[in-house]
Amino acid sequence: MSDAHGSHDPGPSIDHSSSAPDHFQMMHDQRHREFMNSDPSYAKPWDGNRTLAIGYVLWLLLGWVGGHRFYVGRWKSGLGMAAAGFVTWIMTSLLGPYLGVPMTIWWIVDAFLIPGWIRVKNEENAARKAAEPPVLVEKV
Repeated sequence: MSDAHGSHDPGPSIDHSSSAPDHFQMMHDQRHREFMNSDPSYAKPWDGNRTLAIGYVLWLLLGWVGGHRFYVGRWKSGLGMAAAGFVTWIMTSLLGPYLGVPMTIWWIVDAFLIPGWIRVKNEENAARKAAEPPVLVEKV
């Protein structure tokens, strides 16, 4: 894995060829210890907030299978949209492109609903974070 400074840390290694580690092994072990004790602020966990840009990219690329709905936590309607999209794909390939009109309308309407969904989801995340007790981290 690479850290924020670009150094590579494959983990601890064992040298079976000799009893005393060479200079390279000692430097590797020192870098490994420094890496393990470093401040993990560069690898912050995801805070749960959604962004409008990602919502619209998912809508554009995976809209007919409900990718944008899964992103905002609307997984039941996302599964419904995925099923409807699959059925529409089969029907339009067999019977003609005009059968895709209802699905296209649903997809376009969702473009106007995405900002509200993301706002509501981010408000829910903020309320959840406010209700959680603060985590105290002690640095040694």
